[in-house]
Amino acid sequence: MNEQNNKMKKIKQSSNIAMRIVTIGKIFMIMIAVVTFMSGIILLAVSTNSEANEQFRQIAETGQLTIGMSIFGFDIDTDLVEGALGWNGLVVLGGFMFLLCVLFILFAITLHFVAKTFQEIRDSDSPFRPAVLKNLRLPFILITLVAAQNSLLFGAVVGIALWCVYCIVDYGCELQKLSDETL
Repeated sequence: MNEQNNKMKKIKQSSNIAMRIVTIGKIFMIMIAVVTFMSGIILLAVSTNSEANEQFRQIAETGQLTIGMSIFGFDIDTDLVEGALGWNGLVVLGGFMFLLCVLFILFAITLHFVAKTFQEIRDSDSPFRPAVLKNLRLPFILITLVAAQNSLLFGAVVGIALWCVYCIVDYGCELQKLSDETL
């Protein structure tokens, strides 16, 4: 029994450390989301200034500015910005900043549920509780979707691996329930 207590103590300690690290990551993602949101607002506000648009166009034409980004399968490059809205590339970049903001918010949500999972493990007598399983569902789905954005095959592999982990934890919950009922 002492060996089990030591193992559970180590699980609680590592969960506490992981929860703190993930919480710091969540705060960082929220800060980045705020910055990208504000950047989007600034770019949209500046886009109404024809002088700023002209300066942006000149910088892009000289080749000093090259853009090549992708988010959620939406590619943005210099050609798109040049052709957009009659050279109002600042509007396109502002919209792209809003998309980035959404991505960082999704990361923050994912990290929130991961932190809740570690907190639940830290505060309970066993890591195999329904609350842990519930908190794993959304992060696993979001991680799979982000992985699928890069490659459908990679997303499928990640999704299957996470589903297997989910099923293992679900089985552990059932065994824990049986064990608790037996005692």
